[in-house]
Amino acid sequence: MTIDKIKAILPPSFVITSNSDNQKQLYVVQKYNGLDIAKYVFDLDYENQDIKLDDYQDKYIAKDYFDSEGNLQWNYYLIFLRSSLPAKFKKDIEKDETFARKFVFTYQELEDYLNYEKANSIVEENIVEKWKVELEKNDLQEVFSNEPYTQAVPRYLENKAKKLTELNPIDVEPDKAQDFMLDGISNIKLNDDYRSFPEQRNFDFGKVNLICGPNGVGKTSLMEGIELVVTGNNARNENDFPNNGAIDAKYEVNLDELADSYSNNIPKFKARNYYWYKTSYNKQKSNTLHHSFNRYNFYNSDSAYHLSNNANSNLLTPYLTAIALGTEFGAVRDRMIGFRKRMGDELANFKSNLEREQGLIKNAQEQKEALKKISNPEKIFDKFLDEAKIVKWLTVLPATINDSFINFEKDYDVIKGLLNSIVHSKVGKEFDAIDKLSNLENLKKGLEAKESEKGKLRKQLKIEEKQAKELEQNLKLLDEALSYLDNPEAFKIETIDEEIKASEKSISRVDVFLSEIGKLNINDISSSTYSFKNFRENQEEFLKVKESELGRSQAQLKIVKDALDKVKSIIVDIKYYGKEYIETKQDLSECPLCETPHTKSELEAKIQTKYDDKESSKDIGVFNKNIGLIEKEILEAKSRVTRLKSYEDTLKGFFPIDISSMPITELTILTEEEVRQLAISKKEFDELKTLSLDLRLKGYDVNEFIELKRNLASKYNDFSFTVENKFQFESLKKSEQKSFDDNKEKVDSVKNKIEEIDGIILELIKDKYDLERYAEQLNFEIKEFQSYKNYFSDLHKYIDFEKDDFIIELRHSLESLFKTFQNFKEQKVKFEELNLANKIIEESNEKIKKSQPKVTRAESALQVLHKLITEDSEDIVLDDFFKKNESEISEIFTNIHAPQEFTKLSFSSGQILLHKKDSLTEVPISQISTGQRSALALSVFLALNKKLTNGPNLIIFDDPVTYTDDLNILSFLDYLRSIVINESRQVVFATASNKIAKLFEKKFAFLNTDFKKFELSRS
Repeated sequence: MTIDKIKAILPPSFVITSNSDNQKQLYVVQKYNGLDIAKYVFDLDYENQDIKLDDYQDKYIAKDYFDSEGNLQWNYYLIFLRSSLPAKFKKDIEKDETFARKFVFTYQELEDYLNYEKANSIVEENIVEKWKVELEKNDLQEVFSNEPYTQAVPRYLENKAKKLTELNPIDVEPDKAQDFMLDGISNIKLNDDYRSFPEQRNFDFGKVNLICGPNGVGKTSLMEGIELVVTGNNARNENDFPNNGAIDAKYEVNLDELADSYSNNIPKFKARNYYWYKTSYNKQKSNTLHHSFNRYNFYNSDSAYHLSNNANSNLLTPYLTAIALGTEFGAVRDRMIGFRKRMGDELANFKSNLEREQGLIKNAQEQKEALKKISNPEKIFDKFLDEAKIVKWLTVLPATINDSFINFEKDYDVIKGLLNSIVHSKVGKEFDAIDKLSNLENLKKGLEAKESEKGKLRKQLKIEEKQAKELEQNLKLLDEALSYLDNPEAFKIETIDEEIKASEKSISRVDVFLSEIGKLNINDISSSTYSFKNFRENQEEFLKVKESELGRSQAQLKIVKDALDKVKSIIVDIKYYGKEYIETKQDLSECPLCETPHTKSELEAKIQTKYDDKESSKDIGVFNKNIGLIEKEILEAKSRVTRLKSYEDTLKGFFPIDISSMPITELTILTEEEVRQLAISKKEFDELKTLSLDLRLKGYDVNEFIELKRNLASKYNDFSFTVENKFQFESLKKSEQKSFDDNKEKVDSVKNKIEEIDGIILELIKDKYDLERYAEQLNFEIKEFQSYKNYFSDLHKYIDFEKDDFIIELRHSLESLFKTFQNFKEQKVKFEELNLANKIIEESNEKIKKSQPKVTRAESALQVLHKLITEDSEDIVLDDFFKKNESEISEIFTNIHAPQEFTKLSFSSGQILLHKKDSLTEVPISQISTGQRSALALSVFLALNKKLTNGPNLIIFDDPVTYTDDLNILSFLDYLRSIVINESRQVVFATASNKIAKLFEKKFAFLNTDFKKFELSRS
């Protein structure tokens, strides 16, 4: 590869600065307005594939890189020209980010890379405008309006669709004042009534403008403010209009400045759409400029984000459509699909209704055929009226055939019910019912008189029986009293239980007392003549004396022991206490110290021998023995004091007297008296229990006795219930017995009279009614015949008849009348059905006639809509778009995507295919990476922007590459810089990423004052 071949393809802005010693490395600088904006190193060692990248860069790049100033270090490129290189090695080189961006090109690829290809400047055919022409031609202009389906579809079917002049009556010709070339925006001012953010309200723009800052500071609001003032609407927040004058702008137009201000002026923006994007003016029913602007000038970040981050191939086409064909394409297409669905539903409904009406006509004709033979209802109605006169019908009858028969039918139902009730009663005539009722009422009066007489006797009987019961109770009460009076001992039944309880309690108290005394072991105390106080004082004095003796003996023993050495003293003690131990222990068989087996006698002999060894040992023994005796006396004295206290407390708790000063011997005598008295009490207790048992065995009961006393006191309060009054109670019984006998005679007399009356009543109801229920049965029969009488009275309100007329004949006449009525009614219904059938045929034919034009229009609309939807489907339109723009999109895509593994792209079978550089492999868009899809979205947008001839010389990006890797961001910014340099486009670029903002600034800072950076924040 020669340097001359490189020079041949270098653009004018690329200048060769030097060459390496081996002539294999060519150093080139890219110039812009006399400034160095990028550095390139072309490696011309075409056949060399042994590239050690780190060593290579240290040798050929590092020094020049570090000598370069500022932003040039961010615009340093190393290009290896190679005929071929292993794909993986090539990819590793292009991914390396040390010092410079790296590419591996063939000579042809280098030429393509260096030579920026300008667009052919042919604006794409607007398919939406084509649709609008076709829709308007077929009276379907409301499809591309905002008219509700529920109103637009019915209007179309009625051939009353709104025309364009109605949908958009404001203007007819575009405003020529809007025919200008927008070269750029020099200033945007956001007034106070436009949103709260950004806080900065005035922006003087340059050629390239960076808007940066975190989310929420107002970057998007600024972008949408530009969109609003330029287009009058927002694609993202459509129809969310600010106040007129909320945004002011200054445009660069033909080297002059043009002032503009936001206003919701539809003609103004329609005219711009017409002049800038060649959108048919008269076919715009409203302002759609923002859709065109978002297709060509304002990068649709939302659709691009979905395209980049959605791997579902079925969902990629709509997002790609929004980018390539504009958002209005999808909106109008959705409207056409919505119209088609609703028009299809309406057509199906029309056809269903037509089918139903035709079915109604067929059924009505069949009904007419079946009703050919019917009688004249007028003649039958006349016959009905004649028969009504014969039966002497009294209520109002219909005068004509068309009058209501409801009252007649109700009256007949009432009459029929009355007649049926009378017939079932077996009463043949009205006269029979009246006669029977009279006889029954007379019988009732006679029976009621006897019942009244019997009632008086029953009242008298009740009084006498009550008195008899009282006398009987009195006799029973007196008999019970005499049973006690005949046995005076029985009166004790009232108190004997309490006496037994008291005796038992007293005995128990003494038993407990004596038991406690017995436990105390007071033999050495009870014979004392001292009082308790004196005895206690005596013992306390004795204790003091003995405790003093004990102290002296212990002191003397200590003196003796001190005379011996300590070991000998201990031995003496052991021997002394050992002797005491042996004397006390009876069953001793071994030495208590060494546990050596010995008999008790052997141990006594040993301890005696040892104990008698020396005189000093004997002295100690004497002292020990004396101390032991004193200690024993002290213990005995303390025991007496303790027992004395217990004895005193026991006596105090029993005897209700002050015993503190009494001699103990006297108290012992009192205790012995209690023992003697206890024996007497126990004998009396046994006698009481025997008497209690005897009384109960004889049937005496304390509760009955108390109740008897209470009843006697209540009934005979003149006499006390005592043994002394036995005679008086015997006299009382005789008197009560006589009264009882007299009362019994009166009761028997009244009962006999009642029996006589019952006999008379039985004779009156004999063989007719049951004796127990005759009144109920008689009343029921009277009520029954009263009802029959009332039935006849009610019947006289409807028909005229005599009391001697047989009711069965009357019913037959009425049934004949009703049969004639039913025949009339049936024929009248058939006559009405015939008229109804004729009416149905007429109305259905009229409905079919009215629906047919709607069916024709619906079918026509469906044909047009189906044709547009299918012939201009997303796949077809996208296919056409990519065929026309394939080379430009591919050229941009391969430039902004790194590493460059794809050479071109195509559209086939509803999906985009990317072609791998070093193979024939085709990869669907759904299988490429997020960054590659993001690059594709940008490629489509930039290709469209480059085609604009009259449109705004402006590109707006709102966070376009947030989800793209660093290498692709650099590639994109490099290409964007080429557009700025070669197309002279104004760029407004917003990002929340600090990293992207820094990269952007490094790439465009060479513009100096033409580069503006706005850092937005919130205070």
